[in-house]
Amino acid sequence: MGKGKKTNAGKKASSGKNQGHLFRCLPKTVAMMFNYLKDELDKRALVDQMGFGALSHLPNKNLNQSLLKQLFDHYDIYDNTIYSDVAVVKITTRKIGDALGLSSNVVRKNLSEEDKDTHKFFQGKTVVALQNLIKSTSVDTDENRKLFMRAFICFMQKVFLLPNSIANITPIALPTIFDLENTRSRNWALHVHNFLLQELKKAKQNNSAAVHGYVYVLMIIYFHETHFGENSKEIEAQPPWLAYWTSEMLKKRLKQEKKHDAGLLKIGEMKAKKDKLEKKKTTMRAPSSNRDTESSQNPTNQAQ
Repeated sequence: MGKGKKTNAGKKASSGKNQGHLFRCLPKTVAMMFNYLKDELDKRALVDQMGFGALSHLPNKNLNQSLLKQLFDHYDIYDNTIYSDVAVVKITTRKIGDALGLSSNVVRKNLSEEDKDTHKFFQGKTVVALQNLIKSTSVDTDENRKLFMRAFICFMQKVFLLPNSIANITPIALPTIFDLENTRSRNWALHVHNFLLQELKKAKQNNSAAVHGYVYVLMIIYFHETHFGENSKEIEAQPPWLAYWTSEMLKKRLKQEKKHDAGLLKIGEMKAKKDKLEKKKTTMRAPSSNRDTESSQNPTNQAQ
């Protein structure tokens, strides 16, 4: 089990704020985009056609940074597994696909000259630029539909599937925007998994404060597998697992994680209190230690 570091849950424990680590997934931004698409039926149809419809189940809420911090601490980078007091949860490409409702197939395509021009156009695009493209581009022509689809794919990767601290879209996201006819068949689960593994290893090995990659999926997989465990009397929900883990279900589970002794939030809270107490004890002992040192070095005190 990973060893955690001291966390700061902010002014309110329920806020999920954590100054120790920063996770970049933005489910609220994705939810807001799907809320916009409710009135854009033609655009929403294209999103479903590409295979991203399941992401509409994401709650319109910010990440609980404290919980993700605990999942990160309990995650073993060498065997790709979360070890907690209640379960051992292996993270696999198939589970990521089931959680997100994304494909696990493989599609490759050589770039044409047109593709190279498209690459140049999207290279360096920011989240704001992509949002503007998505909202301003009509889908009444084949050319505009392609532009919208590519902008949406880039946006989804930047804010959620392949998040990082760089303002512009990551270069590894661009190869996914060319073969639009086979977008649904692409191995998105492996694409997301490879980037997540790379970023988790980097963060662990470098003791980095910013953790990139789709860490949110660790929470969904962990919650799902521990909820529908061997002792569960409930029939397991089918993919996409995001559809089961609604805002209300997540809220209920977070309360359990904070209340129960084996809950990840409870463990994090207790460790933070312990670290704070140890720091206070160290601070209180320091002046006494200094006085003893000064006394032993004072000839007058020794003579007396």
